[in-house]
Amino acid sequence: VIMDFMKQIGQTNRRVLATDEWLRVEGCDSVYALGDCATINQRKVMEDIAAIFSKADKDNSGTLTVKELQEVIDNICQRYPQVELYLKNKQMHNIVDLLKESKGDVAKGSIELDIEEFKKALSQVDSQMKSLPATAQVAAQQGSYLADCFNRMEECEKNPEGPLRFRGEGRHRFRPFRYKHFGQFAPLGGEQTAAQLPGDWVSIGHSSQWLWYSVYA
Repeated sequence: VIMDFMKQIGQTNRRVLATDEWLRVEGCDSVYALGDCATINQRKVMEDIAAIFSKADKDNSGTLTVKELQEVIDNICQRYPQVELYLKNKQMHNIVDLLKESKGDVAKGSIELDIEEFKKALSQVDSQMKSLPATAQVAAQQGSYLADCFNRMEECEKNPEGPLRFRGEGRHRFRPFRYKHFGQFAPLGGEQTAAQLPGDWVSIGHSSQWLWYSVYA
């Protein structure tokens, strides 16, 4: 069924349906897909870098100040989760730290970047993009997310709650889907299990087997 549908919409060079960050099938505004028949085609920051710069540069000065960037930073992190992940891996508190690293020894308040410096600062961000695993945990969260969106479609049409549209006007109706990992278990045999839980906590043995039982119960 899925392969036939993919042929109908022209997604013939893929193994699963491509969706945007709102789980809409690409090329079909009113069709959604979730679970292991689909994968989210996360938008790259560098594809939209000029649009992001233009949206943030409110006074059209050709440079971005820290104040201008701080006004759109939450929208950037919502729209492009790889930015937040990159900052976390680099142990930086926010995007201003990244810009300061790029700019060199300059006081935080006086940082100003032109478009080329802005591109340079964010050039490695897209390297953090990752596909979600094809697990029931992902599908369940996607289903819950879509149900919430469908139930509030009319409300959010009037009062959008998503991030700024960097390549258009206004805001997106909803926040993009975000997966929250609650951990995973793997059986080892002999009544023993390996458990990986949030916070990178790992446990192996009989106690993990009983933890597994209790979670499913």
